[in-house]
Amino acid sequence: MKATEIIHNYQALLPIKQQVQSNELLAAAREGRVHPQHLQRLVIGEFLTQQAEIPRYGSLIDRFRHEVPAGLFAFVATLFISQRRLLADAVAPAVGLNVDELRHSDLPKAVTQLNQAVSWVASHAGPAEAAMELHTDFQLFCPVAAELVSALRELDNVPDPLVAYLENYSAEPAELQQRLPEVVEYGLAQGEPERWVTRSAEEIPDLLSDYWHYIAAG
Repeated sequence: MKATEIIHNYQALLPIKQQVQSNELLAAAREGRVHPQHLQRLVIGEFLTQQAEIPRYGSLIDRFRHEVPAGLFAFVATLFISQRRLLADAVAPAVGLNVDELRHSDLPKAVTQLNQAVSWVASHAGPAEAAMELHTDFQLFCPVAAELVSALRELDNVPDPLVAYLENYSAEPAELQQRLPEVVEYGLAQGEPERWVTRSAEEIPDLLSDYWHYIAAG
């Protein structure tokens, strides 16, 4: 399938190792230098990005009602909603954050940039482009999350719910990987230009680098 070739070729170019090696929060965790402010910024960042992340799947399902793309987007929406509930019920209180106040807080610049990109995808991207952007996000975020789980478990000042939250992101969901080729193939069959399939995905490395820098340095 053409889709499988596109996914394989693009995935080979992703700076996965660089995202891990350059991550300032991970470096601090490995050296035992994680402070309460780091943990709070991580929770703030995750909670506030989900305010754009979760609604976008409703938009994508509404725009692409065929069961192939809608099935993928519905699956991921359920995953993010589950993570959002974990943040609200357990993780935020564990790091000293008031969830009601957090819902109405201002967005840090790095979060704003991510949310603007997510909102653009929700409104303008085709199903193949949206699925590839999502896949790329997981490909680059999950290896960092997995390493953070290992490092943060060794520290006494990191609440278990936060480690559990990151552990849920320690690997890209198998169902996402399985569904991705058929969604890309569907998009191409519907006339989505091949050059656009990776268009939004190409922004993810820089967006994530800025996001992790905010968490590490404020």
